[in-house]
Amino acid sequence: DTNSMDPFIDKGATGIEIIPKSESEIKLGDIIAFEHNNNLIIHRVIKMGEDDSGRYFVTKGDNNANNDGIKVRFNKIKYVLVGVLY
Repeated sequence: DTNSMDPFIDKGATGIEIIPKSESEIKLGDIIAFEHNNNLIIHRVIKMGEDDSGRYFVTKGDNNANNDGIKVRFNKIKYVLVGVLY
């Protein structure tokens, strides 16, 4: 637990997630789980855009001062959080 999503998601919480079928299912404000450097990161989508490589998502932990500084592509997104149990 890195505390990056405190207080929304904290140690002991159980996330309910779905596997998105297309980019159109990812919305601004969604919390996604994505692969980056062999890690699974769970952060909120704060910006969406398009470049020469297609659609991308910019993410940030709710408790972090800065965004993650990467363009997350759909093929790296594993889940979209739809609920949290405490």
